[in-house]
Amino acid sequence: MARKVARAFGAQLFVPTKYRTGQDEYGFSNFKEVLAARLHVFSQHIFIAATGIVVRCIAPLLKGKTQDPAVVVLDQDGRFAISLVGGHAAGANTLARQVAEETNGQPVITTATDVAGLPAIDVLAKDLRLVPDPREGLKIIASKLLAGDRIQIWDPDLRLLPTLQALGHANLFCQVPQGDDWQSDRPGLWVSWRNETSLRDRIVLHPRCLVAGLGLHRGIAGHALVSFIKNIFQDNGLALASLGIVATITSRANEPGLQEMANSLGVKVVFFTTKQLAGVFPPNPSPTLARLIGTHSVCEAAAMLASGNQSLLVPKTKASTMTLAVALAV
Repeated sequence: MARKVARAFGAQLFVPTKYRTGQDEYGFSNFKEVLAARLHVFSQHIFIAATGIVVRCIAPLLKGKTQDPAVVVLDQDGRFAISLVGGHAAGANTLARQVAEETNGQPVITTATDVAGLPAIDVLAKDLRLVPDPREGLKIIASKLLAGDRIQIWDPDLRLLPTLQALGHANLFCQVPQGDDWQSDRPGLWVSWRNETSLRDRIVLHPRCLVAGLGLHRGIAGHALVSFIKNIFQDNGLALASLGIVATITSRANEPGLQEMANSLGVKVVFFTTKQLAGVFPPNPSPTLARLIGTHSVCEAAAMLASGNQSLLVPKTKASTMTLAVALAV
């Protein structure tokens, strides 16, 4: 059973050493030791064992809902695939269903919203790259759904509503046509790439749809880049959680500070050649820059290229060694 499941999911297989048969299998003599070393190395685990054994072994190793991997427990005949840890946050419920389908078994899922056939907003948010603020606020939405309350939702760019409608859950939500129509005494979801720190009566979902074009000198530390980006976003009322991509010129591809910044903010960095940047016509071209490096823009052109948008939310903003522009991805 273990080999069948491992093949189906392209997984690394760990077995007691005496049962190891191939080079692609990892043998172990002490289950607790290998588990302690590997639990947080992988994002998903499928244990073929008694549930009690798994519970006792992983309990001391768990860190928290947002940090723990998905854990599914499967019996030796493949009859029951139990979602044990990380049902929504780590995708264990989905994994349990996939395992059960592979073994012709039954997924065992006890998450309240799943049992009730209600949408898991935390899962949808993750799939749609919507960052909740506050994260724990989604528990309130789940409890309100379970209580039968309709959830108001403000989603002007239609980033969440179409998915809810496609899943057949539109009747559970009440669309707010204008922000001024929001009812502060009712639970709700507010989808926005703006910095909505003043909105304390709703859960904000920030789509990762903002693109920052960055120009920088060599040798700039990651923390300086992070501080620069944060300040510009704050000054312009943009949610840092909505930043998804930072774009710049290929000549800066090996800058350590860029990778440090990307790791700190959890964003993707993309690069464009001088020729690509020179083909864009930004609002604030620089003849001096064109003479020096062959393109009249880095930050604005990079933001426009990476976003696919000819308009900028924030035009070129300068510091002594950095420039930044922001666009909304289309």
